[in-house]
Amino acid sequence: MAKIDPSIFKAYDIRGIYPDEINEKAAYLIAKALVKILKAKSIVLARDMRPSSEPLYRAVLRSLKEEGIKIYDVGLATTPMYMYVINFEKADGGIIVTASHNPAKYNGLRLEGKMAASIGEGSGMEEIKEILLYKTQPRNLRSRPFEIIKKDYLKKYVDFLAKKFLPEDFYGLTIAVDAGNGMTGMILPEIFKKLQINYLPLYFGLDGTFPHHDADPSRPENLRDLGDFVIEREADVGIAFDGDGDRVGFVDEAGEPIDMDYISSILAEWTLKKQPGEKILYDLSSSKIVRETIGQNGGKAIICRTGHSFFRKLIREESAYFGCEKSGHCMLKEFFYVEAAILTALHVMKIINQSGKKISDLLAPFKKYFSVFTPIDFKNRDKFGALIEKIEKEYLDAKLSHLDGLTAEYPDWWFNVRLSNTEPIIRLRVEADTPELLKKKQREILKKLQD
Repeated sequence: MAKIDPSIFKAYDIRGIYPDEINEKAAYLIAKALVKILKAKSIVLARDMRPSSEPLYRAVLRSLKEEGIKIYDVGLATTPMYMYVINFEKADGGIIVTASHNPAKYNGLRLEGKMAASIGEGSGMEEIKEILLYKTQPRNLRSRPFEIIKKDYLKKYVDFLAKKFLPEDFYGLTIAVDAGNGMTGMILPEIFKKLQINYLPLYFGLDGTFPHHDADPSRPENLRDLGDFVIEREADVGIAFDGDGDRVGFVDEAGEPIDMDYISSILAEWTLKKQPGEKILYDLSSSKIVRETIGQNGGKAIICRTGHSFFRKLIREESAYFGCEKSGHCMLKEFFYVEAAILTALHVMKIINQSGKKISDLLAPFKKYFSVFTPIDFKNRDKFGALIEKIEKEYLDAKLSHLDGLTAEYPDWWFNVRLSNTEPIIRLRVEADTPELLKKKQREILKKLQD
């Protein structure tokens, strides 16, 4: 039995430090396990620009060839482009070699089924883990007859996105864009050229060592360069993407990071004016303003557990119009119910341009509440259940939920405390009607968590 580090199996994908935790042998065997559980006859294969992605990609390709299946070889791609190809080719599933927003020393595999349905916790990941950790691994096989298909998928993907807009949707708008040396740096110039968008590029060169900053737009420190760039070049808005291009972040015309709750709110308001009554998903960590905006505009707000695999499963089941996580994953019905970072950015740009307002003025009506996110180191996951039980007893008069961790809601404040699915931390989110109440309740809950 091959030794595979069990820590690489995450809630959403397979990820670890290369080559100590994730390596070519693991990638080779994971590909075989995926083909087995999907009974796949066709798989889409892609990779990002990390130095370790090419050897892992070759290992997966060798494994798939041995399985004697049809392989759609995409090569370099963003995760959304790869998922577009799964749907375009009606493949049985897919594998992309990427560690998304993680630093350069990490790598991993994202796995999808038909229609790019996520394979994660509760949707196949446990089965793959069991095959790889507890069952006899298949011997190396001689390659059976296989088929490799290569096309200009980049052009097809760009055409698919661009046909949803007109150049006049963006006339007069100047945007600054930080590709973070990630995969969107390959795609954005083609889309912007086709739509005649005036853009100012920052860190567009593909470089999986991430020489300027981590490609994670959910962290404000990674938006500083973009914020300064927006101010220096007097852009109308700044847009940033993560390493594999499935997450998006924004800064306003003053270079200030924009909370994704406000992006969700303006998208919801705009959507429901055109599509009244639509269902829209929101993150359980999202501000109250998101569900209030959806309700006030005649939509149906549906709460979802944090995590892109959970979002993608629920948005498809509910046939919801869109859903955005606070981390910047936005799934759209018009994009196969999966992450569509570039498409989301284009919609936001169009809204700004058509409004004739500054982005900060568009967001102002949604800034009603005050919130804080606090990460807390927590390495012993087995003790989390007991900790939650203890805290819950202190808030029995609240509206309680156990969708993920513990949420307690009062008329003028609420909190959620949950285990991270990707890091050894507890994530605490507190929101209140006033900054004074927020500060008081944050201190109160932190004390209970650390006692």
